[in-house]
Amino acid sequence: MTVSTLESCSLSDDDDEYDENDFTPTPSTSSCTLKYANREEPWRLNPSHFNGDEYFFQDRDEKHQTDDTGDRSISIERDSYGFKRPTQWVKLIHLHQFDIYYQPILDKQQLKWKKMIQNGWPPVDSIKLKRYARQGIPSEFRGEAWLHYSGAKSKMEANPELYPALVQTAMQMGENNEHAEIIQRDLHRTFPDNLKFACVSHQSSTTTIETENNSKLQSLRRILLAFSLHSPQIGYCQSLNYLAGFFLLFCKTEQEAFWMLVTTVHDYLPENMYDVTMEGANIDQSVLMMLVYEHIPEIWNKISASSGCFWENDNKKGLPPITLVTNHWFLTMFINILPIETVLRIWDCFFVEGYSIMFQTALTIIKMNSEKIATLEDPIEIFQILQNMPRRLIDCHQFMNVRS
Repeated sequence: MTVSTLESCSLSDDDDEYDENDFTPTPSTSSCTLKYANREEPWRLNPSHFNGDEYFFQDRDEKHQTDDTGDRSISIERDSYGFKRPTQWVKLIHLHQFDIYYQPILDKQQLKWKKMIQNGWPPVDSIKLKRYARQGIPSEFRGEAWLHYSGAKSKMEANPELYPALVQTAMQMGENNEHAEIIQRDLHRTFPDNLKFACVSHQSSTTTIETENNSKLQSLRRILLAFSLHSPQIGYCQSLNYLAGFFLLFCKTEQEAFWMLVTTVHDYLPENMYDVTMEGANIDQSVLMMLVYEHIPEIWNKISASSGCFWENDNKKGLPPITLVTNHWFLTMFINILPIETVLRIWDCFFVEGYSIMFQTALTIIKMNSEKIATLEDPIEIFQILQNMPRRLIDCHQFMNVRS
């Protein structure tokens, strides 16, 4: 497997010609500055992007909702997808600053994509498509683009009656489906901070969970039950609920979301990624650690059980403990790891360019923290760095331009 070194994607105004500068190599991440928000330090963006009181403007897509305690005096800001703003990781002013910076980029991409697809979707090997996907697929076209380029649409059109039949069988089986109970248990844990998936209410001292009254959660339940029948070698594995839930947010129909899940798991991800053995997930971590050994040897020496080479360490000592963190990155495809907009930008590339994007993203995160990790001796502190820092990477645009 080849994982490219750090590259930058140009934001050229040229819509019609391939610009070789789009793929010009840049220095390694250790010498690059990626702006990410720190709860304790100012978020440094180019001041020319902002004007005075615009720091505090309310994005037109934000929805202000009361919290689930029923206290109407507490306002909760949400993004355009219904998620609570991650103010536990990034100060609200920094989120607003990024909104102001990023909105013109979104507007520009909207116009460019409309022009590109006006006569149909370009082929998947189109250089322009790859460049535009790296710059982000507009929300208006995202679900349809994922469906088309992943191949899920072709599968769905070839098997139009399969999903309804699987759902009918699942409903008839009820609790006889060995996965039904754990799927039901995981429903309310899937994006509880998203308006469309919310099912928990607090009244006085009583907490109530009502998944039956939430149409999105019922769609999620049907998808996961149908998938367990479609792919009995997997059945159900935690993390699949996040993938399916994410697809429900961007696909037009429940059936589209089902086929996106099937296609992603079987055509993109390694075999045995979610089965009982999780062999595919373990292989992924071996590959990632090999890349760390090759590209960031100083970090390998810090995180490995010995100072020996990768293969010696792998055979005798097992994988480094940080794979307990990085394995979760791959299983969830960075959902609940990176900010939502950053995850979306990764997925845009994933369905056009393929699985190598996962390794590029993981290696970028580790490289970005290499100087900090190099100063640490306590493995727990390294864990904390890799668990917490990704949640502050709100500048998805710059992150995608600094890929390893």
